[in-house]
Amino acid sequence: MRFLGRLLILTALLVLVLSVSEAWPAEDQPFWQFRQDAAAAGEYITLKDIANLPPDLAQKYGQALIWSAPPPGQLFTLTREFLKYRLGQMGLGEVLKDGEMPPAIQVRQTGIVLRNDEIEAVFKRYVQNQNPWPPSDLSIQVYPQEEPILLSDHKFTLEVLPPKGTERPLGDVTLDMAILREGRPLKKFKVFGKVSLEQKVVCATRQLSPQTVIKPEDVRLVRRDVTNLQQRDIFTSEKQVVGQMLAKGVAPQEMLTSRQLSHTPLIKRGEEVAVVLDQNGLVITTRGITKEDGYLGRQVRVVNSKSKKEFQAEVMDAKTVKVIL
Repeated sequence: MRFLGRLLILTALLVLVLSVSEAWPAEDQPFWQFRQDAAAAGEYITLKDIANLPPDLAQKYGQALIWSAPPPGQLFTLTREFLKYRLGQMGLGEVLKDGEMPPAIQVRQTGIVLRNDEIEAVFKRYVQNQNPWPPSDLSIQVYPQEEPILLSDHKFTLEVLPPKGTERPLGDVTLDMAILREGRPLKKFKVFGKVSLEQKVVCATRQLSPQTVIKPEDVRLVRRDVTNLQQRDIFTSEKQVVGQMLAKGVAPQEMLTSRQLSHTPLIKRGEEVAVVLDQNGLVITTRGITKEDGYLGRQVRVVNSKSKKEFQAEVMDAKTVKVIL
């Protein structure tokens, strides 16, 4: 009985030793190994993408960048020689020397490409919000990215970073954008585009010579590109130019600007003019003195030479103003 009891104890110990030896790797057996086929999600291949690392090594070195990821649909081959060289560059050669490394690792891209229409939508929305004109007056062209931007998944937001200047985005526009995940920036990049401003502005209907006083039939509104013009130099209503005198000639369909107008008044302040009083077809003429410079078709303040009363009259020509009672 005593011998039988000892035999049972020895048998139990043997089973325990064998179980522990199977669970614990031999000294010449690696704790982890590289994959022969790997997948990268994003723009770079990381160490965790190509190796089955234990938790402690994964936490310390898993995000180490091995190389750029291949474009979607393509494969990159990482050779054993290259991996040893790259790990040595990063100071990980000794740390990872026990890993089993195949002759080559095939890496494919599993991430997503940031679409150009997503970038374009954010670009346009920002430009429209930063300009005072309606979206219908803005023509926005966004140039596609030269290289694709890779992301691991769709859980991101795309925002425009505030520019340093205060100028409105017109003409050639460059915006800095950021890809964010949970409020943290993942990547920053530049987006290039062209923004044009088109408005209905006053243009000539016919050939107009210098010193011509503009009449209503001489002008009309036409939609034109005014991106490179100052708003103070253009006219968006015919009333702004009718009665003004041209300093320069204007061709048919040519846009009128403030530089083409003469700023010399038709009647100067203090000049004596004929005042035509029109009351239901009854016309009376008297004399008056202008209190300010007068332009054709516009109101001017006049004082009656006899009664000294002041009134408003419309400038008819260089010597005549008219009052309709």
